[in-house]
Amino acid sequence: MPKILLVSDNKKQIELISQVLAKTSIAVITSSDEEAILNYVEKNLISMIIIDEEVKKPDAIILCKKLRAFNIKDNIAIISVIEPDTDNVELLKLTNAYITKPINEKVLSAAVSTNLKLKKAIDTLSTNNSELAKSLYQLDVLYNTSTQLAGSLDKQKLINIMIDGLEKSLSFSLSSTLVFNDEHNVDLIINSLYGISPRLEHSLKLRAILSYRALFDQKRIPYDINIKDIKVTKNIKHPLEEYDLNILKFDNLFAPINVGEKFFGLIEVFRETDFSQEDTTCFQTLARQVSLPLENASLYEEIKKTNTKLEKLERLKSEFISIVSHELRTPLTAIKNSLEICLSGKAGEVSLIMDKFLNMAKRNVTRLSGIINDLLDLSKVEAGKMDFKFEKANINTPVEFIKNTFENLAKEKNITLELEKDDNLELTYYDNQRIEQVMSNLISNAIKFTNENGKIVIRTEKITSDSIDKSKLSTTDNTVFYNNYIKISVQDNGIGIAQEDQNKVFDQFQQIENSLNRKNGGTGLGLPIAKQLIEAHRGFIWVDSVPNSGTTFSFVVPVLSEKEKFIIDLEKETAKAKACNQSLLLVLIKENKNHVPSFIDDVNEGKITIMRKTANTKEAYFNEKQDKYLAVMIPEADKFAQSFIEKKIDSTVMSFNNNQTEEKYDILYSSTTYPQGGADAKELFEFVEKSLDKDIKENDFAEV
Repeated sequence: MPKILLVSDNKKQIELISQVLAKTSIAVITSSDEEAILNYVEKNLISMIIIDEEVKKPDAIILCKKLRAFNIKDNIAIISVIEPDTDNVELLKLTNAYITKPINEKVLSAAVSTNLKLKKAIDTLSTNNSELAKSLYQLDVLYNTSTQLAGSLDKQKLINIMIDGLEKSLSFSLSSTLVFNDEHNVDLIINSLYGISPRLEHSLKLRAILSYRALFDQKRIPYDINIKDIKVTKNIKHPLEEYDLNILKFDNLFAPINVGEKFFGLIEVFRETDFSQEDTTCFQTLARQVSLPLENASLYEEIKKTNTKLEKLERLKSEFISIVSHELRTPLTAIKNSLEICLSGKAGEVSLIMDKFLNMAKRNVTRLSGIINDLLDLSKVEAGKMDFKFEKANINTPVEFIKNTFENLAKEKNITLELEKDDNLELTYYDNQRIEQVMSNLISNAIKFTNENGKIVIRTEKITSDSIDKSKLSTTDNTVFYNNYIKISVQDNGIGIAQEDQNKVFDQFQQIENSLNRKNGGTGLGLPIAKQLIEAHRGFIWVDSVPNSGTTFSFVVPVLSEKEKFIIDLEKETAKAKACNQSLLLVLIKENKNHVPSFIDDVNEGKITIMRKTANTKEAYFNEKQDKYLAVMIPEADKFAQSFIEKKIDSTVMSFNNNQTEEKYDILYSSTTYPQGGADAKELFEFVEKSLDKDIKENDFAEV
């Protein structure tokens, strides 16, 4: 029943209004006490106020102004009763409607009814808007939470994201989340607005266990746990106040947390105010929403564990191969030396039959030594322990040397071995020993699989990256292609390789024969080793073959500029720094190429010393457009070393300039340390390059 507050001290008027409204089932409360009136409004005990203009106490205008503070919040209509000829404009502005005296019963009833209906409509609209806003907010929380859940593979973080989403959308008083990481690792995560008493904590643990067991009813439970097995993690917002057992009487929501078809945990939330149906839907949605990310996290953990095991097995395999190979090398060397002594006749006369068997033993010892060397090389390459000595030279030199080495072997099978070389090849960086190793492998394979009276052609030529057929490369993901390359190919007219086998030739322990025939022997490691050696040169290797017509193995090595070679070296040192959790200093100095005197030339010639060089220090001098550069990297150098070198450059240049009347050094320099300046070599070098082009006043470099 609606209640109307009548503010008047006119008894006849009070009686009339009460009688009229009594007929419409509306209760009338009369009061002229300001404190009582405001109390009614504050507690929302009334639906409307009728105020007499002539009420003496309280003052009608002052009262209406005070009521306006509540009017906006609670939509309480105010109707004033006024004289027909009133000039009280201020009162009319403060009220929603008015009735003139003498009061007409029908007008009074209509005014009250209309304003009550209006209030009801406004209340309904306000409620709907509030519920809509709440629903939109919960949807926004669900969306943001799902986005966060999709971005993590950490189980603990996923649970925290879910709880945070529930707290935002439901404003719970307390949440209790039981999580089974495994049989021996069970957590109870309690998020509470206030602190919790010891007996409440005990009760929540017991409640979680009982709820867990109830989920499986007659079925076999995954883990049998008791209270002692549960580790409690508490996140308390306001620890000065405390919840006790009475919180268990609050309204609550409960849901299991599953990972696929497996049970992972459960969650229960408590709130002093009742949960709505929308709250329940939101709660269940979030509890289900975390399921897929948890499943992905579990799979990720399994993959990590599997990878760790595989890495351990791979490391053990490499160590085993390395140890066994080294252990075999010593007795093989002794056997080989003994056989050579016997064959030389120094140990006694050698008959024809003895000579035959001794030479057979020597050939097999040599073959076994080759297999052991392949295994050792493979283990070194896989472990990243293969040493490379890159020097700038003409790659025709090792190619021609290996061609000459194999000429006699080719003649034994009447195979023609030709070299078509480009005498105008640019110098490039390569490891002479490793290129010889690759060429030896390719040429020996060509001789092995080419029939008598066959032909093998070795070619060297310069090509661009556009000339490389990327489809023939084993992988081009995240691969850097340089502008120019030197291509070396070994072409034979031998037995060829079947199309389906061409993708396997660079796999370990694969024979490049078109059948299971093992008459040619070998470990199948030569080509995989060659592939990794060429890739260490930032090159590529591939094969073209037609069965019974011949095979061509080709590889390319990039023609690197000084800058490109320096960045490659920087990548290696950055990788070492990352693995060892160390720093690295990079310094870049720039000056005009035609400037005299040249600071960079003086450093290069040793006239100026700006840093103490170590065995690991690497530097490069290169030109770009009208400028020349000096780049230096120093492993294990930190911010202190950076500051010291910068001050050394400044003092050296300033000292020189102060002693000269006309000629002065004119340089820019920039420096950075890993990892502050970037996560990899590319970012580090880009940082120092960009710094050189920025305003001197805004960056950590100097112009002198």
